[in-house]
Amino acid sequence: MYQQRIRQQVLYGQFRDYLNIAEEVIALRRKLGLAAATLWTPTVGTANEIVWQIEYSDLATFQRENQAFHSDPDVMEKWRRLWQLAVQGSTRDELLEEAPHIA
Repeated sequence: MYQQRIRQQVLYGQFRDYLNIAEEVIALRRKLGLAAATLWTPTVGTANEIVWQIEYSDLATFQRENQAFHSDPDVMEKWRRLWQLAVQGSTRDELLEEAPHIA
């Protein structure tokens, strides 16, 4: 199991617009048959931060779905609009894997 988390801080006064566009991106992900993305915000921590969380069954699925995501012009148009609403330099993208069971 792999879990992707993308964190970015949204410009003040732009959070509602960001969420509206993000919902469009999530709908396009569904339309393309990609893994569901959920949006989270810290209860305490960085102000106006949004966290995208997406789970993948394996690394090959992550790679295949990211290729499909970045190849779709409609998705990328909306994705780029989101980044216009993010604080430059605030984005962090991570891919986590389940901890191994070590002998």
